[in-house]
Amino acid sequence: MKRAPTLKNAPDLKKNMPATVDTSHTSNEPTSPAVSALRSRVSSMTGNTIILPVCGRDVTFKLVVIPAERVERATMVWAGNERDQTLLTKEALDDLIPSFLANGQQNPAFGREVNGITEVADGSRRRMTSIVTHSDYRVLVGDLDDEQMQWLSEIGNDYRPPSAYERGKRYARLLSTRFDGNVSQLAEAENISRKIITRCIKTAELPTEIIRLFVNPNELSARAGEGLAKTYASNADALFAFAKNLAARQAAGEIFETDDIIQQLHDVALKPGKVQASERKFGAGIKAKYKGDAVSFQLKGVPQELVKQIEDLLEQHQREQQAATVRVIDESITEIDTVVTAIRAAADSINYRITQNETQALIPFARTVLAGTKNDEDKQRSIAVEIESRYVI
Repeated sequence: MKRAPTLKNAPDLKKNMPATVDTSHTSNEPTSPAVSALRSRVSSMTGNTIILPVCGRDVTFKLVVIPAERVERATMVWAGNERDQTLLTKEALDDLIPSFLANGQQNPAFGREVNGITEVADGSRRRMTSIVTHSDYRVLVGDLDDEQMQWLSEIGNDYRPPSAYERGKRYARLLSTRFDGNVSQLAEAENISRKIITRCIKTAELPTEIIRLFVNPNELSARAGEGLAKTYASNADALFAFAKNLAARQAAGEIFETDDIIQQLHDVALKPGKVQASERKFGAGIKAKYKGDAVSFQLKGVPQELVKQIEDLLEQHQREQQAATVRVIDESITEIDTVVTAIRAAADSINYRITQNETQALIPFARTVLAGTKNDEDKQRSIAVEIESRYVI
């Protein structure tokens, strides 16, 4: 069943933001008390400012309306937000796009201003929906520190929790930076089981190319993701190649259910059983043997003209293979040079001297960013944010 086209229990802010907002309607309470409290306060705000408690401290927020044509350039998602922005496709935003197209943004995001850019803690999905639908973007901007940004980011995810893949990325980062690899301490801090944490971390080991096969990353559970990660580890090349093929078929209009995608990926890694050989005759003295993808021909007493024709075909095929190989190598070298140049430029933009090993580790992420639809400035900013989250912060 499709989700409702608006966020669950979102405050009903009218498109032009009148002085008062009608709150006479009733709805079920959100699952998070913190979200419920914010929703109640924001829905009853008057004017363009409101004071809200964040982490026990009152913060004065001002409602800022960013014109549609400036949203992508004038805003960015806070680096601590665990949601993977590269996975926010039109399909993944299908619960928001209808309401944005019909009435615009119904509830504001939360963030702060940094060097003239609005940095968003809660509202990255609404930000991308504004970009996709060419809608104005409404943000409550306040003087927030990192602790408050983290809190707003976490409670914002109660509307649609991050996927196992996205949570796994955050858990792995926390294990490395705060918990010295101690899964038990992290499990206690997050108030979840060790098993869930390890499953999410295994899921996060999958390449983005596989995660993007799913309409929404939330479709891949931690349990299924762990199993798929183990399969990928045993036959990475085959799964990666098949994922690219499946993505091309999806782009051509084919639709695959979640379970079907998972099963096909598992099937690719299975070792083939013993292949039976077969034989076919093409007249007197000509015989072909087939075994799997191997074919052998036996020619006896055939005209030299036929042999010459076969040799000509094989030589033509050889030339085509050589030319294709050269093209692939040239394209790969050019692509890697472009990706590495982009990584170094992003590192220079934040005055960080990136090492060769760090550059190599960033290539898969940077390749995905560069393949996106953002402009060059935003691509560089996204890579710079990733560099900061991995190596600076």
